[in-house]
Amino acid sequence: MEKRVHALNQIFKFHDYVESKEYVAVDFYDGSILYDFQTDETRICDIDLYQKKPFINTMGRLWGSSRFMSPEEFELGSVIDERTNVFTMGAIAFGLVGGVLKRDLSLWEAGVALHAVALQAVNPDRSKRYSSVSEFYSAWQVASREG
Repeated sequence: MEKRVHALNQIFKFHDYVESKEYVAVDFYDGSILYDFQTDETRICDIDLYQKKPFINTMGRLWGSSRFMSPEEFELGSVIDERTNVFTMGAIAFGLVGGVLKRDLSLWEAGVALHAVALQAVNPDRSKRYSSVSEFYSAWQVASREG
């Protein structure tokens, strides 16, 4: 579990950086993560569809795996922004730590505090998510220290 949480921290740190450069993640899913089991290094690949902000959904259903996509990634004309990235980060956490689409605490392997952070991140109501990956990642780090 410690290694999975460490990998998530690397993913979140990268997306915090991406966001600071005014980009949003498009088509980020578990297949975009490479993990070296010999060195315990996490690498992110396949970021060629990331878009400069602001990004408007002109397709309807965007590219990607639906397991990791926010509701707005299915909606023509919706804004794809920081809150969309937050949803994706929360969905990735559920994918790596437990629950995937059934986001029940009983399936989660990293403690109650981190579950609460991830659950807020994947709220279908974007106004109830963290406002940015930076805010999400800060809450994640605090929850990590709580155990």
